[in-house]
Amino acid sequence: MNNLIYDIGDKPKTIKEWLLYAFQQLMAIFVATVLIANICGTPISSCLFGAGLGTIVYQLITKFKSPMFISSCGATCSAVIGALALGGGNNYLAVTIGGALIAIIYTGFAMLVKFKGIQSLNKIFPSTIVGAVTVVIGLNLAKFIPTYVQVQGEHNNVAIIVAIITMLTVALTSHYFKGFWKTIPFLIGLLVGYVISLIITLVGIAPLIDFSVFHNMKLFMVPDFTFMYWKNNTVSITNFLQIIILFVPVALCALLEHWSDHRVLSNIIGTDLTETPGLHRTLIGDGVASFFGTVFGGLPNTSYGESIATTGFSRVASTAVITLASSFLILMSFLGPVQAFLLSVPSCVFGGCAMVLYGYIAMSGIRTLINNKVDFNNNKNVLVVCVILTVGVSGMFFLTESLAGVSLAMILGVILNLVLKEKK
Repeated sequence: MNNLIYDIGDKPKTIKEWLLYAFQQLMAIFVATVLIANICGTPISSCLFGAGLGTIVYQLITKFKSPMFISSCGATCSAVIGALALGGGNNYLAVTIGGALIAIIYTGFAMLVKFKGIQSLNKIFPSTIVGAVTVVIGLNLAKFIPTYVQVQGEHNNVAIIVAIITMLTVALTSHYFKGFWKTIPFLIGLLVGYVISLIITLVGIAPLIDFSVFHNMKLFMVPDFTFMYWKNNTVSITNFLQIIILFVPVALCALLEHWSDHRVLSNIIGTDLTETPGLHRTLIGDGVASFFGTVFGGLPNTSYGESIATTGFSRVASTAVITLASSFLILMSFLGPVQAFLLSVPSCVFGGCAMVLYGYIAMSGIRTLINNKVDFNNNKNVLVVCVILTVGVSGMFFLTESLAGVSLAMILGVILNLVLKEKK
């Protein structure tokens, strides 16, 4: 039994619920989507379009039975940056080929699961690895929070105070509020944080809100779709081999994150998504969404832990809400005023929400270990988890920065799990 307000197939009863639940999901994934676009140097409006379209594609392939938001994949940043640099720069054709490789790899694993059963994947990635890697994902995301509380690239105590107030608002709302208001803690936190930031900016204490985003604002604008740059790009055999080297390791890392995310979401909503709609469908949906993301926005897509955490706190698992939120994201990519307003929300406000969201992801990993009754009296399990945790948060990499953090920790965890035999 779950304690959801709206289950997977349910639809909100009022327009207010439709709009606010969808907007809360949108805001949960917005900051990471914009941040990843900025890191990679890809057009923000196009990335928003690619993420919204990717989510709708995912929902269609999973038959609207998996309440997961799909957006820009942080694990592939190093691969995207490397691919863009091939052949003189802005090589979006190389990135799209990388997106196609991701789709092929995901589809290959999907066929393995469909015809050999999910146990074939469980042997490679048992709950010990999935839980530990989920913890690492949450902890690695937390490393971004210090950048959220900077103002003009520098540490700022006022921004930290706003972030803490936002976090406290989310916590108090989630803990003490009742009824509908209890289900939108992040939206209330964002509103409170924005109002405080507006006051602080207007009185001159600190420039938390950048009003320049409203300058020369157009009502309607067509996103700078990255497929329009293909005619200027070339890919040689040498470049193609480099694309494979860049994208294959991060694709495997993102695949494990996908599986971990769907198992965590399954625990939260009380429905095993690896059975219904099936891990093979979610993998194909995510892979195809990644391809579309690279075609339109220059970034592969992936499942989002921020969306999972929002679902957990709001107890709204409706795929109709997710689909509406993704539609809003597409619409937003064409509307200048909406983009300007959302871009004006200070990163420190998002940072306050992230204090809860990213910790919730890490805690979900711990919950996965507990719910699956991982035996830590078993020396093998202890060793596997220890290596994944330390390597995953250490920042070390092997050969290339694409093989670092979560991806390197995952590979070492799999190797240990296969090498270390159970003692009789």
